[in-house]
Parts: sequence; structure tokens; C-alpha cells
Amino acid sequence: MFPSVDFVGNWRRWFVISGVLLALGILAMLFGRLDLGIDFQGGAQFTATGAERQLSEDDVTAALPPGIAEESVVTTLGNNGYEVRTPVLSDAESEEVADALSEALGAEVSATSVSPAFGEQLRNQALQAVAAALLIIVAFISVRFEFSFAIAAMAALVHDVLLTVGFYAVFGREVSLVTVVAVLTVLGYSLYDTIIIFDRIRENAPTLGYNRRRFDEMVNVSIRQVIRRSIYTSVFTLIPVTALLIFGESTLSDFAFALLVGILAGAYSSIFIAPQTLALYKAWRAGSVRRAPSSA
Repeated sequence: MFPSVDFVGNWRRWFVISGVLLALGILAMLFGRLDLGIDFQGGAQFTATGAERQLSEDDVTAALPPGIAEESVVTTLGNNGYEVRTPVLSDAESEEVADALSEALGAEVSATSVSPAFGEQLRNQALQAVAAALLIIVAFISVRFEFSFAIAAMAALVHDVLLTVGFYAVFGREVSLVTVVAVLTVLGYSLYDTIIIFDRIRENAPTLGYNRRRFDEMVNVSIRQVIRRSIYTSVFTLIPVTALLIFGESTLSDFAFALLVGILAGAYSSIFIAPQTLALYKAWRAGSVRRAPSSA
């Protein structure tokens, strides 16, 4: 499949495509479009269920107390539910908001509050979880294959994480603990796809010596041998994820969005980023070894 495509030789083209997409996401984050939910920055969340009156999100916002309404975000949950997120409130303000929603909607209202300190703690723990997962993956691949494969896999996984979070910022999606779960899921999926290609590369690699032209062609052959499987797996995985994105409610939709972007990024990086990074690293290492005796 794709016999005329030089996957390794055209590495600049693949890297430029990723670079443009990553730059868009990073710019969106720098301009403050990354919407951290109350899980990470603190705040209050009010959930109204079984609403007797169906109001638009603007009408629900207008029913909130002045001074709070301007900083609130209202989301519709199904046919008779609403979710309202606000900054950190005092007990009196929280009770006032709950009463206003109950009166306006004729619904039962529950409230959840997260302090800024606790939100910061959750944010740090989420970052630590992602970092720990990456380090464990590097250690596993270093043992299972070799360190050069681990470097390439790390580059692909960081690419997938940054692309997923960047697209969250571009589309203004709220980052919550659900997003962290989705990112960790994406890491596992992307690694699985990358390992398939790496395993084929290791099987096809010559046992003695290194020649860049021969190694690059071997990587191309290895990709062609498994690319059909990678594409089919990604397509069939994306079908239920897309259905969940379209028909799911807000929390499920956010989870599905992260999976959608992450799976696409993972499928791309396993074919167009990880093998190319491996080939470039091998070439760099070979050049360094050749230069070492002459410099001595």
C-alpha cells in the first residue's frame, strides 16, 4: 500500500504539517483560549435536573443574580437539565444562585464547589499523571526495543498530547478531569499503533551494521506493511467516537472530542512522526560516532 510514498525521505513535509497544527494550538493557549474547568481553577457548579420550564441558555443566565450572571457559563443537559458554572462563591451567594435557578426552572438544583487551592492541586496531579505515564512508556520501550525507539515514541506522544490540548484551546472546549482521562487513553492508543510499526521495523532491521539509505528504505517497507492495518483500526475506532461526539451530552461530548483529536493525531504520528524521528536519530547517532575518532 502506498508504494510510491517515501515516508522517511519526505520527513520535512510531515513535520511541517504537524508544526503548523501545533503552532495554532499553542497560539490559542497563549492567547488565553484554554478554558480550565472548575476542577483545575476552582469555582462552583450548579446542576438543575427535571426542569418544569424549558428556557434558553440566555434566559437562564438572565435569571441569575446580578454580578454573578456576567461571569457564569450555562450549558443545556438533555431536554430538561442545565449546568451552570460560576467563579468561587460564598455560601450565601451559592444559596442565592441555587434558589434563583430553582425558581426560574422549577427544578431540583445541586451544587458542587471547588476551592482554588484544591483546583491547583488537581491540576498538578493531572500533569504528574501524564508525565509519569510518559516516563513509564520510555522505560518500557527502552527495555523492549532500544533507547532510540523510546526517543521516537516520546516525540510522537508529546506531539499527540500537545495537539489534543491545543485543539481544545482552538475550539474553546473546557478542560476537566475527563480531559485528563481522555489524554491518558489517547497515549495508550497512540503507543499501541506506534509499537506495531516499531515491531515490524525491528523484525526487518539488519542484524549487522548501519547504512542510512538501507535503513531508511527498510523503515519505508515496514510502514507499508502495516499502514493498512493502522488506517483501518483508526477508522473503525473513530466511528463510535464520532457518534458519541455528535449525540452525547456535554461531558461525554468533551471526552469524545479529546478522543477524536487524539486518535487522529496518534494515527498520524505513528506513521509520519515516530518512524521518521527514529530514522533521523539513527542517522545523527551514526554521524556522531563517525566524527568522534577524527575529533580525537
